[in-house]
Amino acid sequence: TLFAYVFGGNATVIGIVFLILIGIILSTGKYIYSTVEHFSKGIIMIGVPAIVILTFFLADVSQAGELLQGLMGKGNGYWFLPVGIPLASFLAAFAFSGAAGNLNLAQSSYIREKGYGMGKYMDKVKSLFSGQKQHIDLEGYTFDPTVENMDRFSGWWKQVNKEHFLVFFLTGVITVLLLILLSYATTFGTAGNAQGIQFVINEAIAIGKGTFPLMGTFFALLMGIMLFSTQFTVLDSTSRIISENYAATKLGKKISHPLSRYYYIFLWVQIAFGIIVFLFGFTEPLTLLIISAVLNAFCMFVHIALVNVLNIKELPKEIQASLWRKIILLISFLFFGIFSALTLWDKVF
Repeated sequence: TLFAYVFGGNATVIGIVFLILIGIILSTGKYIYSTVEHFSKGIIMIGVPAIVILTFFLADVSQAGELLQGLMGKGNGYWFLPVGIPLASFLAAFAFSGAAGNLNLAQSSYIREKGYGMGKYMDKVKSLFSGQKQHIDLEGYTFDPTVENMDRFSGWWKQVNKEHFLVFFLTGVITVLLLILLSYATTFGTAGNAQGIQFVINEAIAIGKGTFPLMGTFFALLMGIMLFSTQFTVLDSTSRIISENYAATKLGKKISHPLSRYYYIFLWVQIAFGIIVFLFGFTEPLTLLIISAVLNAFCMFVHIALVNVLNIKELPKEIQASLWRKIILLISFLFFGIFSALTLWDKVF
């Protein structure tokens, strides 16, 4: 829809073309993770500075102060949640924040692909057209908790934490807060404010009026590219999760699998499904997004519990999560469990 707004044309056709383009990019890169990583880095290097500049130019100090109050839970006449907000919509937004919940399950695959830690000894998923037959062992490798190995593990763990804090947490938080402030400064209180993707288009129009028209067009294009990047990453991650689970469930972990073949089968099946959704006229399926996000939140409730069980029962004590991490996992487990139950109750009863 955003690309149709910028360049003209049919949103359905553009959406289908972009889905096929994602499939081609993921199918032709030498190593899948490298393709995804380089693409994402480019988007971040262009997108984040542009959002920072626009926000500082269009927002004022009083609006920034209201943002800080909102972070403390104080809204305009309410605390924490506005009166009448649909629980399903709130849970959907929360579940789709950050790494979108279940995409956390792809982290082990990315560790293998990047060669982090014991992933150094495992194969990467190669291109569909590499011409090489590839079988990947899903069971992985471990190490004895000797003093030397634990020193290496501690060094690796510190590096991973630094990277995730800077790239995922800090960059993510700053970007989200700036986008909130920018939307508040440009469109809050506007008569006839739209929902969904039309809201972003209205924001682009407001930015064009507040600066110059070309800047509004650039913002709409940037948001379109960032959403394309998100879908790009989502299709890669879900294909990894589904293919590895299929291989482990169908054939077992202790034998090697043609994982690249499974990956591309599930990738193109998802793309085909997306094309069918577009052909049925869902150019902006907000209802489908909310349903999938609520299901995602419930799945997070389950997989957080399983991660905790894995931590306690399967990992050596020396490399188990620390107490404060276990507390955060417990809080997350309770949060998603309670809100999933409340959402179900709200819809059924």
